[in-house]
Amino acid sequence: MQKTLWGNLILGPTAADVKDPETAARSKETIMQTILSKCRELVPEFDAKEIIHSFAGARAKSSRGDWIIEECATAKGFFHAAGIDSPGLAGSPAIALEVVRLLQAGGLALVENKAFNPNRKPIIVPKTGGGWKIVKNGKKETIKLNAQNKPMDPAHHVVCKCEKVTEAEIVDAIHRSLPVDSTQAVRKRTRAGMGHCQGEYCECRVKSIIARETGRSEGQVGGRPWPATSIIPQRWLTKDEKAAIGSLN
Repeated sequence: MQKTLWGNLILGPTAADVKDPETAARSKETIMQTILSKCRELVPEFDAKEIIHSFAGARAKSSRGDWIIEECATAKGFFHAAGIDSPGLAGSPAIALEVVRLLQAGGLALVENKAFNPNRKPIIVPKTGGGWKIVKNGKKETIKLNAQNKPMDPAHHVVCKCEKVTEAEIVDAIHRSLPVDSTQAVRKRTRAGMGHCQGEYCECRVKSIIARETGRSEGQVGGRPWPATSIIPQRWLTKDEKAAIGSLN
C-alpha cells in the first residue's frame, strides 16, 4: 500500500510468471482478494468500497533472467530492448542512454541539437482545495471565483471538478508537440477524468474542447476504452458491486 503523489491510495501490485496462460489463469475475484488480503495485513481498516479503478497488464518475460538490450545478431542496425520487467520504470533513463551508446557503436551518426531543451513545463500541477465553487443555474453550470464572484476565464474554468483541471491546462496539453486526439490522452497528461467520478461528468466536456481545438467533430475524438485493463466489473460501480468488493478479504 502506498500513497501516490496526487493523494490517492494505491493497493498492490501483484506479479506472476506465467508460462501457460490457459492453465495458470486466475479469476478477477481471486486477484482482487489476494491484493486486498495482503493490504489488510498492513492496514486492516481501509475501505475497499472506495475503489475507483484497477489496472492490469502483461509483459514479456526474458528466458535469460535479465533484460535484453543489444543489437540483433541476425539483423544489423536493429536493436532489442526487450524483457523489461521490474524495475523497468526506474531503469528506463539508463536503458535509454545504453541504447544511444549501442546506436553510436553500430555506426549511427548522431548530431547534437544544441537548441534542444530537455526540460518540459509540467502540465499536471498539484492543487489544494478551495478557491472555486460551482453555482447551479438550471442545466447550465457557471464557474465563479469565491472572492470575485465573476465568471472564470479559461485559466480558472474548472472542467474536471474532481481533479480541478482547468480548460487552459487542457488546451495547453492539446497544443504540445505530441498529438492529442482522445480524452484518454488528455487524461494521462492533465488528470482530467482520473478522479472519483472517473470522467462521468467531465469526459464530454473534454471531448468538446479537443474537437474545438483540433477542428474535428466530437465523433472523431476518441474516448476512454472500457474495460481495457481493468478487473473491476464496470466503469461506475453499483452499491452492490462496491459491497461485494468490500467483502473480499
